[in-house]
This record gives sequence, C-alpha cells and structure tokens, in this order.
Amino acid sequence: MKEELIRIENGRFQHGGGDYRFEIEIAQGECIGVYMDEHLYAGTAYLGIFSGTTAIRAGKAFACGRRIQISEMGRWIRQNSVIVNKHRFLSKELTAWDYVIALGKKMSRAQAKEADKRISSETSRCIHKQMGIDFGWEKKLTELSMLEYYKLAIYKAWFVKSKMIVLDRITEILRRKDLEEFMDCVQILLQRGIAVFLLDMDEEFMYRYANRVDVVKNRKFCYRLYPGEYDERLYEILGWERRSGVPERTDIGIKQQGAIVLTVSDLQFESMAPLSFQIRSGEIAFLRDENYNTVSQIRDCFLGERGWLSGSFCLGGTYYDRNTLRKRLGRDIGIQIEMPDRKGGILLDNMTALDNLSNSLIPKAGKHLIRKRIVNNILDEASEWFEKEDLLRPICEWSLPQRLRLSYYKWYLTNPMLLICLFPFAGQEPLYHEMIIEMLVTCAKRGMAIWIISSGIDAICEKTENTEFLERLRYLNE
Repeated sequence: MKEELIRIENGRFQHGGGDYRFEIEIAQGECIGVYMDEHLYAGTAYLGIFSGTTAIRAGKAFACGRRIQISEMGRWIRQNSVIVNKHRFLSKELTAWDYVIALGKKMSRAQAKEADKRISSETSRCIHKQMGIDFGWEKKLTELSMLEYYKLAIYKAWFVKSKMIVLDRITEILRRKDLEEFMDCVQILLQRGIAVFLLDMDEEFMYRYANRVDVVKNRKFCYRLYPGEYDERLYEILGWERRSGVPERTDIGIKQQGAIVLTVSDLQFESMAPLSFQIRSGEIAFLRDENYNTVSQIRDCFLGERGWLSGSFCLGGTYYDRNTLRKRLGRDIGIQIEMPDRKGGILLDNMTALDNLSNSLIPKAGKHLIRKRIVNNILDEASEWFEKEDLLRPICEWSLPQRLRLSYYKWYLTNPMLLICLFPFAGQEPLYHEMIIEMLVTCAKRGMAIWIISSGIDAICEKTENTEFLERLRYLNE
C-alpha cells in the first residue's frame, strides 16, 4: 500500500463570497483526477488553495502521516507542490537554466553551486533524456514550444524535490498528439513517488490516467469514482446525458464557398512566426495558439496599444493599418473574449440586456430612425431567443450560459464582416460547448467570417453532433 502524502478532512474555505468544501486524500505516486461541475468558478477557487491565494479556514489536516494545524496546510502545499497551467514566463532574458535554478527555492551561494553541479549530474542527464528534453539549458524560455515548456516544468518538479504536481486543464492547452508525450513525463515522476492532481473537464483524459476521480458538485466534494465506476456514473452524478455517436471531423470546409472576407499576408508580431491565410464568408477558421502568445498579441492589437510589425491586413478588400483598423471595431470587426462581461468584453453588467443590444445597434441604424421604434423592434426580435422579462433585467442577474448566449446574439444582430473569438471554450463546462458551437454556426450563416484563436478544440470536435460546425470548420496552421 502506498504511503499517504496529504489528507484534509471536512476542509472549508471561502472564495468570491461563496462557501466551499475542500477534501484531499492522495498517496505518494498516486494520480487523482478532480472533475468540477462549474470549473470556471469552482476550478479557480480550488486552484487558489495550491497557489496560496486562498486559505483553508477549518478542517483536519495531515501531511506525510502527521497531524498538522489547518493554518499550516496552505504553507505546506505551497512549499511542496508545483502548478502547471496556462501561465508561463514570457521574459526574453530567462533561459531554461534560470527557470529551473534561479526561479526555484531560495538558496545560499553554496546551495546554488551545489544545484548547478546537480543539474549536470548523471542522474539529471538520465531524467533529461527520459523526458525527451532535447534542448540546451541556455535556450530562452520564449523560444520553447508549450510542450517543451511543460516538460521543463515537470523536470523542475523533480529537481526541486516537490512532493506533488497540479495539472490545471492541461487538455485545453496541449495538442492531443502532445498530451500523451507530456503524460509520459508525468509517469516518470509518479514512479518516483510524486503525487499528481489532474484538474480537468476532459473525463476521458482523467479516466485514462487517474487512479481515482473526485467529483465536485455544488462546490462540494460529493463523490469518489474508482476505475470500476467510470463511464456513465459521472454523467449520472452531474445529471447530464452522454451523447451517442461521434461524427467524424470532415475538415472539408463549407460546401458553397463564400467571398474572401479577410486576407492576412506575412503579418508579423513580436516573437511570432508571420501569419498568412484567408477566411471566407460563412467559414469558421481555427488558428491554434499553444502558448497564449498569439492571442495576447492579437488582443493587444485590437483592444490595447500594440500593433503589428510588418505585413498586411486586408478586410473586405480594403487594406488597414492598426489605427484605421481599430475604427472598424464593433461595426465591421467583432471581438468575442471567453468571458463577455469581463473588462474588454462586449457586455456591461449594470445595464439591461435590451440596452446592451440597443446601444450597439442604434448607431449602426442611422440618426434618421426613431430610437423608440428601433428599441421595440430589437425587443420583439430578441424575445424569440430570450424571455422578454429577462431582456429587461440587468445582465448581472443572468446566469453564465445566458450571458454567453446573449454576447453571441449581439454579434448576430450587429453582423460584422469578421468575428474574432479569443479562446471561446476556455474554462467553460462541456455542457455549454454545444451552445457556443450553435451560436458560432448561427453567426456564420449570416455570412460572417469567424476566426477562432484557441489552444485546441480537437476533443470538442470529437464530441459535438453539430455536423454543420464541422463542415464549416477549417484549420489554418496544421
């Protein structure tokens, strides 16, 4: 029997005004999956325990078989765990050596010298080789692919003698073909007694690698599933229906190709390969972004102060520079971020849904039309999609799926030539994926060119039954 590493019984903490229950039981060399019914909020809250932004207020705590004060548990976790998630160092100066040595635990000069000696040892070289790390220690972090960066993070966990690793939604970031190679590196640490938590929404991924799956429902650890209870049991607990039949990804593009809406030629951003592609009317084009570098540059270009270095951006037959392009935002170009009511989103949560829709459509209609008549027309049309009473309420009172649907519906009414979606599925429960897909298809049917930038949607494509989405989908950089 494996030796117990950490256990928390009846743990309690607060986050964002909500009460959470937190229970852990994991042994050395064990891999546990944690599946949450609302990962966007609960997942962030639970991750805060490991990152040190949230404190456990009550419960019994045990570390390595020894009872400790619950107030000490947060410190113990931070000192003995490594988190691997979407965040990475983007410093132009830091090298792989800096990441492992200089950014590790605080060391004296003698300890640093010993660490430098250890990183060149035969044991270190063996682990290096087993993990398939084929780059030198002098390589800059910004030059690493996401897979290489994550391998380095796993190596670092071994090097600094961490006792456990937390992998947060790794399936949303790595390519499917890279995921298996990455998990091979994780297995090396499991064999050496390091424990692993998988916080993820891809049940098939967790079923493959986890010794047990803990299900968090209504912000509580409610169930623990063991291999014999996998498959339908999870869906039964959450009250979801598992889809039958998985349509093949066609990758054939829309049957009747529309006119070219966007042409990007050798568009160069800092620390990125040049972008060159075209997107047609009614097409859903997907650009894979492994390390959040592309999406951050594109977001800053449209919503911030950064422009591109060289190349051309041609929309609807007109070439734009950054300054003139920004003037087309909201009319000819729509920007959809993963959370529409966050800063930089398209919804204002202190306004009613009707006002959110009207404020974007009335300027487009022209001054000669009577505002009251336009508002009434919008209310009538939107009532076919949403309850009329809801449209007259502030959207801060709406649920997340309602707000998401409203944000896409706003673009459906505005009908820009190009809709850019930045990580539209990131952090969303699988229950909402079909709604997002449906709204993307609805917008594409109006003739918009849809440009999705995300880390990966392979698993989403495999599960969806929306064949029209698959027919309209085209991969830009594969």
